[in-house]
Amino acid sequence: MSIEDARKKFVVDKTPEFTKKEKEQKVENTNNIINIELSKLVAFRKRQPFSMYDEIKKQEVLESIRENGVLVPIIVRKIENEKYEIISGHNRVECSKELNLSTIPAQIVDCDDDKATLIMIDTNLCNRDKINPIEKGYAYKMKMEILKNNPNISNINDFEDNSPMGTEDSKTQIYRYIRLTELIKSLQEKIINEDLSTRAGVELSYLSKEEQEIVNQVIEDEQIKLSLVQSQKIRANKNNITYTEVLKLLKNGKNKVEKFTGKLNKQVFKEYKDKFNSDKEFSILVKKLLDDYFKSYSDI
Repeated sequence: MSIEDARKKFVVDKTPEFTKKEKEQKVENTNNIINIELSKLVAFRKRQPFSMYDEIKKQEVLESIRENGVLVPIIVRKIENEKYEIISGHNRVECSKELNLSTIPAQIVDCDDDKATLIMIDTNLCNRDKINPIEKGYAYKMKMEILKNNPNISNINDFEDNSPMGTEDSKTQIYRYIRLTELIKSLQEKIINEDLSTRAGVELSYLSKEEQEIVNQVIEDEQIKLSLVQSQKIRANKNNITYTEVLKLLKNGKNKVEKFTGKLNKQVFKEYKDKFNSDKEFSILVKKLLDDYFKSYSDI
């Protein structure tokens, strides 16, 4: 779903009540978009899972606004005291302030708290270049809670691949992200820093908080990056998690199973590489030796 689709879901058709100055601005604008003074904007008042852009992304936005202005209007709703609450566009607002701009183009929507939260979530999920798994988890969790409690907004059964309220994430992946919200903060930080995979984190999310603390301590003490298989083994031992038990599971997981590949040991190759004129000559000798070896072995 594009940002325009998110806008169309909740944009009012009628013109809201404006002050005299705002009415004059409205005459010069269409599609319910006006230039709003930055001083009249307040941040989204409900909790929201998305962090501000990092410095690299912020500089990209600053440069774009400096060169072209704000190309995509922010989304706001009118609140008390002639103020407007930002639903989508906090980064554009902050960059505009840093560039000492006085106004910013904004689209006004008329909606309640739940619909405002859905707009905030959808516009971020659909338009941010990169969102870490933990932020996605909290975003999808908030979205599902709203949809469950407001069947008039959308049927929760529509929360699937390619649904009007969906994103590129599959239904299975969405539920994996939501499971990550059950992790303790230390493990969530490891996922954000890519020291723990999403899938491994999902397995650990089924442990109690106390058990997760133990696993996290072992990981840090041993400087281990858990694999999915190791995490699955730990989950299988739920309710029997101790420091010693986790350490034993992880150490056992490091044991390598020797497999036959036909590759010659480097030291052996180095020692005998000048004794043969070709690979064929070497293969003939190896086959003869193996035939003799297994023949003598079978005669015992």
